[in-house]
Amino acid sequence: MIKFVLSDMDNTLIPFGNELVSQRTIDAIHACQEQGIDVGPASGRDRGELSSFFGGDASCYNTGVLVNGQRIYYLGEIVYEKTLPRDELRAIERLVAPLEGCAFITYRDDNFGDWVGEPRERLGAMYDRSFMCGGRRHEMLPDYPVVKAGIVCLDPECLTQLQRQLSEMCPDLIFPNTVVNWMDVSLRDWNKGDGVKILQRVLGLADEEVCVFGDADNDLGMLNAVPNSCAVANANENAARAARWHVGASADDGVAIALEQIAEAGRIYNETGEDVLPAFMRSAD
Repeated sequence: MIKFVLSDMDNTLIPFGNELVSQRTIDAIHACQEQGIDVGPASGRDRGELSSFFGGDASCYNTGVLVNGQRIYYLGEIVYEKTLPRDELRAIERLVAPLEGCAFITYRDDNFGDWVGEPRERLGAMYDRSFMCGGRRHEMLPDYPVVKAGIVCLDPECLTQLQRQLSEMCPDLIFPNTVVNWMDVSLRDWNKGDGVKILQRVLGLADEEVCVFGDADNDLGMLNAVPNSCAVANANENAARAARWHVGASADDGVAIALEQIAEAGRIYNETGEDVLPAFMRSAD
């Protein structure tokens, strides 16, 4: 039986740019919880940023794998955390800050972005999508431990070139292009899959009791971490190939529909003891 579900946020649980998850998604999460199945985010975002997406309903994000696995929450408390190497963050700053259409952001705590690079008016809609509770531009990034960082790049051709330069310059980091005009700054040898394993140990769950949903390269670690891995219909080629199961698109509430089916399978198990697969898992592997 599936006992815990983790879902990526942007373009998986919610189309990128939307301000709220759908009511159907929240209802489906609650339906799972009523059957003893918890649901949480597995996201590049952090907890403070997630609150607004769920209308402040903390039951939807109290437990999760956040900041691409670098910060793990259980019942609203941080149970594990990994910071980014300071020397490499400074190297990114030196490269990115002077570039046209670019900004390099580090996040203080879990909901405030500091950045170097283009001013707010040049960043347009990406400012509102990237800086959470406001954010402030600096001549030089403040000196504090950083768990979460990212790069805005408004030119797709520049983004591809910048990815290559950064990968060569910063061997301990990776720079996945997770949504349009954005790169995460993540640890090379750490990803959401590592976070899933830590949370599994905290919850005492076997691999087959966990189900994960994703759409992009930063989801590959967790899609490969457990057997019940699922990609939405709008997933990129890598994520679609890595997933065992496939559900509808983010824009069509594909994950919400799958959660409803997981909740129904949980209801059958709790009422009869019969361990049935959710409907979307009944197709051939």
